Amino acid sequence: MKKSKRILYQFPLSLYCEKMRWNLDFKGLDYSCNNLLPGLHVFSAWAIAQQRSLPILRDDQRVIGDSTNIALYLENLYSQFPLIPSELAIQKQVLEYEQYFDELGDHVRRLCWSMVIQQPEIVEIFFNFTGYSPLQRCITHYRESILRLMIRKTFQIYEPQVINSNQKVNDALDLLERHLNGNERNYLVNNQFSLADLTAASMLAPLIGPNNSPWADSRLPEVASQQRQELRDRIVGQWVLRIYRDYRSLNGTDIIQ
Repeated sequence: MKKSKRILYQFPLSLYCEKMRWNLDFKGLDYSCNNLLPGLHVFSAWAIAQQRSLPILRDDQRVIGDSTNIALYLENLYSQFPLIPSELAIQKQVLEYEQYFDELGDHVRRLCWSMVIQQPEIVEIFFNFTGYSPLQRCITHYRESILRLMIRKTFQIYEPQVINSNQKVNDALDLLERHLNGNERNYLVNNQFSLADLTAASMLAPLIGPNNSPWADSRLPEVASQQRQELRDRIVGQWVLRIYRDYRSLNGTDIIQ
């Protein structure tokens, strides 16, 4: 039987694309990444899936957009190493947490970009990843001002929205910390790793910078570095670091063994 050809159309720095890479990796599924240029990506995304956002997964003849839709698709079609329990009551809790933290991702993204949008290294921060062609890298060096404007408008990097997102993120951190009950070894649902934990950790990862994530480097302004260290010192930060350490570099086979 011919093996399916899977392509993930993505931005390397996107937390929603990181969520999908982790999902695919955990299930042990082969795939390749096609990195699209921000702004210009809308033309490709529309041609592929009639939508303007990423990620998009092409799995043989099937095309699925939106990180939650892709996660549900993978769970239904590839049942190995499940991330959603079969018991309905537990499944409901997992999906509720997944939705909550998936929506939080917009606020995390806005907050993070508000800290770096004026940094001179913004092009390097956005595009310093393998997978971009020399032509794509060349184009980015001539559109720094356009990139800043696009980020500001797309993610609404304006003071009222940033203040609101900061509050939403703090509320979520407090909620997660209460749920963990002072123990970074706990999980969100049923004392086992699930899509809820994967989503929460990937959405919070830009703030905390765990290893095996796109945000592990130190190209941060001082205020962001200080906030990152403060979060790492909290139970919620230790939890994100632990989830990444225990699960991000593994697939389901490793967990079972």
